Amino acid sequence: MDKEKEFSTSENDGDLNNKIIKELSEIRLQISETRKDIQSVIAPKFLNVSIQTKDLIEIAIEIWRMEQRLIKIMSTLPENQQELINNSIQKLVRYLNKNDIEIVDHTNQKFNDGRNLDVLAVEKSHDISESIIKETKEPTIIYKNQVVHKGKVIILEKSEEEPPHE
Repeated sequence: MDKEKEFSTSENDGDLNNKIIKELSEIRLQISETRKDIQSVIAPKFLNVSIQTKDLIEIAIEIWRMEQRLIKIMSTLPENQQELINNSIQKLVRYLNKNDIEIVDHTNQKFNDGRNLDVLAVEKSHDISESIIKETKEPTIIYKNQVVHKGKVIILEKSEEEPPHE
């Protein structure tokens, strides 16, 4: 009878070990899938793009730069010249959009740490209630809904220190 009990106990131990091993395998699989999900959300998705698309991405950045420079001098130009220049830039942007390329300027947008941006500098201010993007130095370029060029920005953050009294 003791031998039967001993065999039954070792059989139960074997079943328990198998259950534990099975559950551990399932947990490992869930962890692996969760890691993949997190990675796909957090990790930037850089596509392999053709040389022509890379050229279009560079052109998109240059169009944005040209537009920024023109904004600074537009008021000095006659109104008809302003309109012609603006129309030309819009045609170029539409061409990029037709090729699934989007230019994103982040200036004056709310900033949070989760954004896929390169922060070049952080400035402090008492005059704001939340962090904002003070200036875009280079725009984000999106190709087929994927970031292919991270924007470069300067952040304006709320200062925690008391402003000096005058």
